Parts: sequence; structure tokens; C-alpha cells
Amino acid sequence: MNLSYYSNYVTIVEEGSLTAAARKLRIAQPALSNQIKALEAEYGARLFHRGARRLELTDAGQILYQRAKRMLAIETAARSEIASGFGGTKGTLRIGITSSFENERLLDALTAFSDRFPDAEVRVYEAELPELLKRLQNGKVEAIFVRPIRSDVENLEVLYTRSDTLVAAYKPGAFFADEPEPETSFERLGTLPLSMLERSLPAFSNAFREKGLTLSPKYVSTRMQIALNWARAGKAVALAPKSAMEELGFTDLAEKTVEDCDLLVPAMTILTQKRKYRSHLVNNFLLLLSERYGFEYSEPIEGSDNGKGA
Repeated sequence: MNLSYYSNYVTIVEEGSLTAAARKLRIAQPALSNQIKALEAEYGARLFHRGARRLELTDAGQILYQRAKRMLAIETAARSEIASGFGGTKGTLRIGITSSFENERLLDALTAFSDRFPDAEVRVYEAELPELLKRLQNGKVEAIFVRPIRSDVENLEVLYTRSDTLVAAYKPGAFFADEPEPETSFERLGTLPLSMLERSLPAFSNAFREKGLTLSPKYVSTRMQIALNWARAGKAVALAPKSAMEELGFTDLAEKTVEDCDLLVPAMTILTQKRKYRSHLVNNFLLLLSERYGFEYSEPIEGSDNGKGA
């Protein structure tokens, strides 16, 4: 079967319709329909439920979708490996970061990588988490650097994670004006208007529930900048990682740590595909990251300098 059929099939699934996929691929819709029929004939099973407004995968279609993505990832890795001349010094390194992510050690690592492998091209893609996860699973990036830990996404490996301190951030002079203590309690927070990230709600709700309290946030957003802006405006107390205040430019806010808090707030997580073949170029970069961040990475790297120097 032509590999392009699998690539087009993945696009059809992710776009949700033949029309959208045909537009993106610039291929006539009847041609894509014929490719689907050819795949169904090849595997002896229907891949989509017919009649739905948006294409819905059958069980067979879901299996083929996952396997097709892996085949395409292998092809991408093979092309990268060949382009690198088997030495891990040439080719293109592709990584992804979230729009709110900024980390000096990552920038230092990229600079050191460029100095060590001047013939390699580096591409950094900035996007929100769902898009980065899709790119990682499709093999379009080889590693992503994000704040939240996603343990519920299959085929992903956490190479490194660093936790941070949860703080209650607020406008100086607001809310805690008569409370000089460096800490506050869940009980006190429960009396205040709170702002937080939507993805943090389950963890925060559980933490409040364990204290016999009910969490009722006033402001919920999908970006940390928005949550902290509510605090800057004096409208709320933001529950946020301590490092986010400096990295996102909110050092004008006051802060209190939350006493008796067992929550692990991720400051940064490095994710790659699990059990995925990695080119020498990527291995060289991950080895360099392990030096910078202090985690173990010992993939064999033939024909390279094994990360010495720089």
C-alpha cells in the first residue's frame, strides 16, 4: 500500500471530514474517497461510520489510525537519520514549547547544541498543549517542553519533570493587607475570590475536599497570564506556580505559600514519544539536555562526540 495513503488517512481523521482534508492536502475529494475504499478493501473492514456529519472512526479505523501514525513517525525518523549522515551532526532538530513557556536553561541548551553541531538546523514550534501533543504523536516534533504533566496520553514518555511551589498571588495591599504571615491556609483561601487554570481545577478541588472545604473559583481560564492578570487587577487571588510569576512578568504581585499543601505543581516537563526510534541528532540533543537538567539519558550515539565539550 502506498505510504501516502496512510498519510492522507491520518489527515482525514484529524481534519474530521473529507472536504477539510481535501482542502488541506489540495487533493480532489473523490481521490481521497477512493483511497479510503482501497484501504478498507486492503484490511477487509470499514474505517468510518457512514452518515455522521463529522467522520467517526470504527474500531478498525481507530487501530489503523494509531498504526498509521507510527509508520509515518518511523519514516520521518528514517529521513532525519539519513539526512544526519549517521553521525548526528546534520539534519533538523524539531522541538515544541507552549506559548507561556520560557526557560533560560532551555535557551542555553539550544545555544550549546547549535555551537556543538553547527551544521544542524533547529526549529522551535510554539503552540498550545493540544497542538504540541498532536505534533509529538505524529512525529512532527521530537520533544516538547510544557508546564503540565499529562499522564493520561498514551505513548508519551516523561524524560524530566521539576515541581514548583504553589503560591497565592495577589495585588499588594489587597485581600491580605492585615495578614503579614508568609503563609495562608486553604480555609482562608476558601473565603476569597480565586482565579486559576481550568486544567488545575480537579487537583485543587481534591485538595480543598480533603480539608473538608468546597472550591468555588470566581475566575477560571485556559492561560496562566489571564489567571494572574485577575490578581494584578485586584479582583482575585491567583493560585499559581511560583516560577510562573517571574517567567511571565508578574513580579509586581505579592505572594503567600499555602500551608499544609501536598500538591505537586509542575514547573516544567520534557515529553518525548515512548518506545520511538530516535535519530542520532535527537539523541545528541537529549543527551545535552540531560547534562543541563540533571537527568539520566544514555541512548547510544554512534559516530558522534558523545556530547563532550561545550
